[in-house]
Amino acid sequence: MVSTGFKVPIKSKIGFGVGDFALNLVWQGTALFLLYFYTDILGISPGIAGLIYLTAMIWDAVTDPVAATIADRTWTRLGKYRPYIVFGALPFALSYPLAFTASPLTIIPVELWALFTHLLLRTTYTIVGVPFSSLQARLTDDAQERTVLAGFRMVGAASGGLTVVLVTPLFMRLFSEEHQALAFLSASMIAGVVIFLALLYCGLVMREPVTGKSEQSATLSQDIKSIGPMFLSNPPLIRLFAIIITSSICLGMFGKNIIYFFKYHLERPDLTIWALVTPAILLLLFVPFWVWLAGKRSKRDALILGGCIAGVGYVLFFLLAEFSLFWAFFSISVVGIGGSALPVMFWSMLPDTVEYGQAQTGRRAEAKIFGFATFAQKAAIGINALVLGLMLDFVGFVPNVAQSPYALLGIKATMTIVPAIGSAIIVMLALGYRLNQFEHAKLLKQIKN
Repeated sequence: MVSTGFKVPIKSKIGFGVGDFALNLVWQGTALFLLYFYTDILGISPGIAGLIYLTAMIWDAVTDPVAATIADRTWTRLGKYRPYIVFGALPFALSYPLAFTASPLTIIPVELWALFTHLLLRTTYTIVGVPFSSLQARLTDDAQERTVLAGFRMVGAASGGLTVVLVTPLFMRLFSEEHQALAFLSASMIAGVVIFLALLYCGLVMREPVTGKSEQSATLSQDIKSIGPMFLSNPPLIRLFAIIITSSICLGMFGKNIIYFFKYHLERPDLTIWALVTPAILLLLFVPFWVWLAGKRSKRDALILGGCIAGVGYVLFFLLAEFSLFWAFFSISVVGIGGSALPVMFWSMLPDTVEYGQAQTGRRAEAKIFGFATFAQKAAIGINALVLGLMLDFVGFVPNVAQSPYALLGIKATMTIVPAIGSAIIVMLALGYRLNQFEHAKLLKQIKN
């Protein structure tokens, strides 16, 4: 067990935030713009675009557990996880702009090229992202310190998301309608340079606790087979996974549809940038509040409150957004305030389940747990994109033309009713989460004894 019991140095906290800044340039960039790039720029049908995401989800089901298991078995002078961040930075940075390109050869179908570049990006994300996330459990075993670390991480994540939603639409406005493909490529290339430098800084400035060499008595295949039993013996982990899957599938509908809503429903695509910026700014502003509330009450209570606030925002958007820009942005703000609790609390609660699993099985496997979490997120986002693509096809969406009333209603319902239901499910799941700070302290004592 890695038992640090001390405050994480500020340099490592900043480095952790910078690392998630880089990861979220890609995470938010693909979540908000890649499906739109496929449908409105490359001309891929929404259904086929959704199938590309589904194929990537199946690919992640193979690569994420393998990457997590290998990371758990790694031992170098740089540590267990830092080498993947340092040496994976360049391939990851190059794969992001490649995803926003058209097929370089006419003999390669655009759909096939989109699938290839999408899988490449997912693979390099796994190589860097799984070890990076696993660092949070390794740096400290103090529950409240992990909440602070999650706060730094979310500040970095929000800054990355804010950068994406500011820069990408800016390039879309700078380039003419006929050169929108070049706009996306230019924005993603700039992001690629920043991603490389940020991950390099993160990998070099972080310091993992010095421990003995990992025990590797089991073979790699045996280690991978142990993931299932590890997961099933950890009820708090199962509950958290259900929360993040529900969030990524249901709540993700809102962000993905904003660009469609403002372009086709309100006919104000110029305001899309502000609609996307608002939640990121609110995440930055409210991170300290959620960290404080988690310490004052509990992580579970903070998550429940955030879910309730976000649910109200989705309902307000469905009822009022089309009547005035004020109500549209007011609803987005309510969603942003409530929704900002979820990532802070999830990434704060997840490391605590590492010790729960260790107490139950006697084995510590933070990379497997965080690898599972990364896969759960990416798989859910794949399902989200598939469902959204099928929904857009079902309601008769046609890119770059005036939409029918039925299509407009379908877009609005998908981005509000589905997330509202998801928020209710998250609140119900959180009500049953029992691993609070006091229970976690008992687990640490049990493991030590």
